[in-house]
Amino acid sequence: MLASKLKCTLARTLPRVGGRSRDEHLAWLRSLTDERSELERRFLETFAADGYRLPDDAQKEIPEPRCTPDFFYAPDVCVFCDGAVHDEAAQRQKDEALRQELVRRGYRVVAIRHDQNVLAQIRAHPEVFGAG
Repeated sequence: MLASKLKCTLARTLPRVGGRSRDEHLAWLRSLTDERSELERRFLETFAADGYRLPDDAQKEIPEPRCTPDFFYAPDVCVFCDGAVHDEAAQRQKDEALRQELVRRGYRVVAIRHDQNVLAQIRAHPEVFGAG
């Protein structure tokens, strides 16, 4: 009986997202990621391993300003996974202009960089990703 009670104290209730269990939602998000983006896969693997709040959507189109964040948290958080191509000067300028416009329109923007520890970047935003 004591072992059963102990199990209950250690149990976690995980919310369903879009009618899917956590594992189903994670699989769905993985299916939407850019197959060329190792960083997007690493981002999701960190969530899977450490219990952070999964994104609500992936590759969600934002009509104005027209863009497609890698991940999205309703109602207004855009997450961009910036691989090495985002280090190029022209791309950095485009990214900055777009992200400033998103912020101006009320979105919150989180950029996950390829050259920084993914888990540390996630932990820097507990109000978005949870405590893990």
